[in-house]
Amino acid sequence: MRGVLDRFEDGGMAVIIAEQAGREFHVPLRYLPEGSRQGMWFTLSLESGRVVDIEADLTQTNEHADKAEELLARLRSKNTGSRFKRK
Repeated sequence: MRGVLDRFEDGGMAVIIAEQAGREFHVPLRYLPEGSRQGMWFTLSLESGRVVDIEADLTQTNEHADKAEELLARLRSKNTGSRFKRK
């Protein structure tokens, strides 16, 4: 199962969202691979509904980052300024 690191919470926890399963997992930071950051994708191994192994999925992470950059570039190129005039 794949999931994305959504956020870090107080108490040394990270929240990973697995959209396919419609779940979020609260995982201690010490279980994350070194260098983990928000927006990073992981392959999760589960047992009895709990995360037992986490591997970084750099290919998926890079694909999503590239897609986000493309979308931002398209939005920036369409910016023609405000339709409202200043007084």
